[in-house]
Amino acid sequence: MQHTTRKLNMIESQLKPNNIIDENLIAAFYKVPQEDFLPDALKNLSYIDDHIKFSKHSFILKPLIFAKFLNIIKPKLPDTILEIGSGGGYTTSVLANLVNFVYSIEQDKSIFDLTIKNIKSKNYVNINVLFSNYRKLDDLDVKFNKIIINGTVNADPLNLLEKLNVDGKLVCILKEKFSSSIYLYNKKISGYEKLKIMNASAPIIINYIDKEEFNF
Repeated sequence: MQHTTRKLNMIESQLKPNNIIDENLIAAFYKVPQEDFLPDALKNLSYIDDHIKFSKHSFILKPLIFAKFLNIIKPKLPDTILEIGSGGGYTTSVLANLVNFVYSIEQDKSIFDLTIKNIKSKNYVNINVLFSNYRKLDDLDVKFNKIIINGTVNADPLNLLEKLNVDGKLVCILKEKFSSSIYLYNKKISGYEKLKIMNASAPIIINYIDKEEFNF
């Protein structure tokens, strides 16, 4: 009951006042119990108005940021979508209630294992979770309608834009010199268009500039 109340409060006080009112989005958030995707030590943080950190490199985006992403790319039932950063399977599961199929990439082995366990427990059949470095997806031979990067990048995600179909969309937070903002990228026959949506912040999920390698 406590978690159900928290979920309702999240929807009514975080999402709806910020123009997240699409009935399908609200229904997807309502259907997925965030607490089921958290380790026991973090369950008391379910639905908080902040990012939930598993570790330095792994986290669940705060509900409003993730909802804004969805509001921007407008997932449709026929879509095949790519998610970067699985959030233990929580955001993956919200997406699975909105589109035909979800590919989720996770590069933290412990969170990958948690995500696999959580997804199996929910019996989803339209999710494929893959263990891979976010910057090295050459073996992923699939094109996507939409891509969500669940965190901040510090340069244009060119390797992921290559995975989009023409007219596909990618949404993420881009860190620039003095600020960070949500950007929408639209794939074109040649190159892409880039549109700044709003200021926002989240932890770095892909470091393109320093080229740090994640320790698998």
